Amino acid sequence: MKTPALILSIVAVALASLLGPRQANAADPFTEQYGTASDGTPLHWVVYTPEGTGPWPAVLVIHGGGFYQGTPDWSPESIVCAQDLASAGYIAFSIEYRLAPPGALAGQVSDGRFPDQTDDVKLAVSTARNDPRCNGQVGAIGGSGGGSHVVFVAGTGTAGSDRIDVGVSLSGAMDYSDFSPPSTPYYMSSVTNYVGVASTDTAPLRAASPAWVVDSQTAPLLLVNSLNESMPYSQLPDVVQHLDALGVTSYQVIALPGGNHSFSNWPTVKDQALAFVAAGFAGGPAPSPTPTPGASDHKLLNISTRGDVGTDNNVMVGGFIVTGDTEKRVVLRALGPSLSGLGVTGSLSDPYLEVYNSSGELVESNDNRIAIPGIANPLLPSDPSESMLLAVLPPGSYTTVLHGANSGTGIGLVEVYDMDPSDSQLANISTRGLAESGADEMIGGFIVGGTDPTSVLVRALGPSLAAYGISGVLPDPVLEVHDANGSVIATNDNWRSTQEQAIINTGIAPTNDQEAAILTTLPAGAYTAVVHDAHFGSGIALVDAYNLQP
Repeated sequence: MKTPALILSIVAVALASLLGPRQANAADPFTEQYGTASDGTPLHWVVYTPEGTGPWPAVLVIHGGGFYQGTPDWSPESIVCAQDLASAGYIAFSIEYRLAPPGALAGQVSDGRFPDQTDDVKLAVSTARNDPRCNGQVGAIGGSGGGSHVVFVAGTGTAGSDRIDVGVSLSGAMDYSDFSPPSTPYYMSSVTNYVGVASTDTAPLRAASPAWVVDSQTAPLLLVNSLNESMPYSQLPDVVQHLDALGVTSYQVIALPGGNHSFSNWPTVKDQALAFVAAGFAGGPAPSPTPTPGASDHKLLNISTRGDVGTDNNVMVGGFIVTGDTEKRVVLRALGPSLSGLGVTGSLSDPYLEVYNSSGELVESNDNRIAIPGIANPLLPSDPSESMLLAVLPPGSYTTVLHGANSGTGIGLVEVYDMDPSDSQLANISTRGLAESGADEMIGGFIVGGTDPTSVLVRALGPSLAAYGISGVLPDPVLEVHDANGSVIATNDNWRSTQEQAIINTGIAPTNDQEAAILTTLPAGAYTAVVHDAHFGSGIALVDAYNLQP
């Protein structure tokens, strides 16, 4: 005869089998095994259950840790994220996965390198989808290495099975083959350790990289990165460039100033992330912010400047300002060798392009442009030694620097393209470089877009640059503005000679009377600004164009 205690135990087991997995609320999370990895490692998740009766949509919370360390409760912010998800009506599964050396889960036999971790995440996706507490919809939110896994399982696998339906990546690593500055030694060691190859082994690094494996069916993604955090900011535009090339439009970007990393950004983006997840489960990404009425009627879309690129103070320095409330997507190019096909002699043989924020911190750089196999890009420079980078930038001031790799010199061209004018604008675009006479004049180009004529102030500065420690400035700049046919629209030597009061009223008049400025209203089209010295001198000059109606 069974004892009473044993009978109670049998009854409890029977009830558990009838009722299904344990129910609890977000304030009472619990741990359970969700599966077994291919090497026999037991895999667990921590469950945060909403109030009420399920089934609910499920969201995986994926921890970071450089691919080699971390747990489901890796950071207080990730716990808060899971709690917020449960409070919003989702069942949250904060998952563990195998770790690359030196970390290891209990019972782990394999080294945890690619593809062990993504296999575990895919197992968690399919397990959650078939869990009786889940309604069949599965999303994911991850930070750092976990953010990388989110994008991987959004862009690979089978929809309705091991591919998520919507994802949020917080500071995710995207292109493990991109070690361009400002990449850090820690970043390089983490991704090469994860893949198990040297930094020069490009093919296997790209085979494991979310940016290189996503496809045209990639699930809706919200991509969040900070400009100055430990994850190289260039990882964000790396994946954006590939998604754009594939024609994927179901993603959004949040580029944050400052240096918060991974789930530390959760409190800042919580509301946007929850709205994005809800819209993704409903069948599409959250709508983009509505442009401010009239904001897209007056636009500066592109500036390009050609000049002599030297070394030290004689490198070409450009600047632009992003105004408004949202991120600005720009493409920057630096050309040299291809200019020879346009009749330019003495071109810069190997351009190197850098972008800095207003604090002087390097945001992104590129030496040799990267072509995506099988995908045409009309902005891709024709010569592989030329530079191209895509940047998604929060409002602020930015500087571009064009110099020659290995201190090379010659004629170079730097360009900035505004890729998605909305309620953020390029309000000012400028370039500083060496202006000479004849074929070596500084030539700047800009495009006015929109539907209405745009009021623009174009300036050519020289003497006032000396106050910033620049030597050898252009002594007496002359400015000409040409239309697309090459016809001269306006010319100016000394800015006070014409339009003096109107230029003063803009608040950005040149500070030296020898400098030049032209205030004009231009219809949509392409324009060229030419700068030379009134007395055939040479020196460092700055040409800029301000959109006075941003």
